Amino acid sequence: MTLFNLFLGCMGVVYLYNDHMVIMSKQDDMLIDMGLIHLTCYCVMLAGVVDFFDGFVARMLKVQSELGKQLDSLADMVTFGLVPGLVMYELLARAYYAHYNSFEYPILYYAAGFSVTLFAALRLAKFNIDSRQTTEFRGLPSPAMAMVVVSLPLILLRNEMGMTATLTNHWVLLGTIVLLSYLMVSDIPMLSLKVKNFKLQDNQWVFGLLLIAAIILFFGLVIFHILFAVIPMIIFAYVILSITKNITENGI
Repeated sequence: MTLFNLFLGCMGVVYLYNDHMVIMSKQDDMLIDMGLIHLTCYCVMLAGVVDFFDGFVARMLKVQSELGKQLDSLADMVTFGLVPGLVMYELLARAYYAHYNSFEYPILYYAAGFSVTLFAALRLAKFNIDSRQTTEFRGLPSPAMAMVVVSLPLILLRNEMGMTATLTNHWVLLGTIVLLSYLMVSDIPMLSLKVKNFKLQDNQWVFGLLLIAAIILFFGLVIFHILFAVIPMIIFAYVILSITKNITENGI
């Protein structure tokens, strides 16, 4: 399952730079060439599901090992580190291309997207040596960051909530990069979804997160008819709930 996660990350890179088909999004007479980036996003999302069940199955079968831990981090570095960085690079490049003087910008401007890759590497390395992260996370997990990043092209393509203009603004993208990078390496205690049993008293915060996620999905899909914009909302709710849990339990 871990290697399948890695394979999906590899395919995400392939689809990102495959020019056999062009997908166009039209909003206010503005055409955006997105290539096969939507398939890259689907690969990462599927890998997120595989990554969750990978750890879940390992805990249920009691087959956790140091090898599995290291292999998981290496796979995550590609799928939830490199690929989101490439996606942000592409989004930034397209945002700068919208300017009349786009060719005056050096390519390193777009390379700011790789900040999420660098901070994901740092976050994964910290996770591997931090004994505190057995029952909770410290900082935003790299898969959660990746889910936010890969939702952006899909929101843009569908123009959900009229976000096309916003997501082609390079300042918005740079701000998103800074925020996600900071959250990954911050020392903020985050909820872990590593459920060992299904007792309410042991998992009340996790069940609370699932309830909030269900509410967001219902209103997003049924009421507002949005699909991918709910992903950043759920991740934001996850961060807020994690901070609330920390304040409630520790008073800080």
